[in-house]
Amino acid sequence: MTGSGRVAQVWVFPVKSMSGASVESASVVEGGLDGDRSWAVVDADGATVTAAEEPRLREVTTRLLDGGLRLDVPGAQPGLGVEAAAEALSGWLGRPLHLAHREGAGFVDVAPVHVVSRTSMADAAEHAEECDTCDISAPRANLVLDLDGTGTERDWVGATVTVGSAVLRVIRHPDHCLGAYAEVAQAGVVSVGDPVHVEA
Repeated sequence: MTGSGRVAQVWVFPVKSMSGASVESASVVEGGLDGDRSWAVVDADGATVTAAEEPRLREVTTRLLDGGLRLDVPGAQPGLGVEAAAEALSGWLGRPLHLAHREGAGFVDVAPVHVVSRTSMADAAEHAEECDTCDISAPRANLVLDLDGTGTERDWVGATVTVGSAVLRVIRHPDHCLGAYAEVAQAGVVSVGDPVHVEA
């Protein structure tokens, strides 16, 4: 199996289940894209709160400024720091919550990097009734790819993918309808426009 393409978009999601930021370039470390899902909302019992349980989390805008996390919580002043954001989230969602930070792999469920191609997004849009568990227009992938030729990233399970100076190993499909999950085989940097090369 071989394949090629280019990186169309790079996304980092600083807080699990919240909005992400489109960036021109990101470092890829063992735990995924640097800063991706390194924070999560945690309840009073220490359990991670995700959008599956609390969909309103997707309404919170996040960004990393000079290494610090800033959040825009609906109904609160924009650009809140961690402590103030936790207080605003608690009031907004009606229960005690705080923001927890994790180094390394961050708050990852399956694999540190999620890739999806525009081909898959276009195919899914034509069969939207079959994809009721994902947002076709915004699949929350770290890397959105433009592929050459036929086939999609769903054909890459078990393959090695070189993206920019990073190397990924594709391990499985997500439970929802779009993309593939990958582990980091070699750290590097990935940028919009970088070439993508796939080898079995």
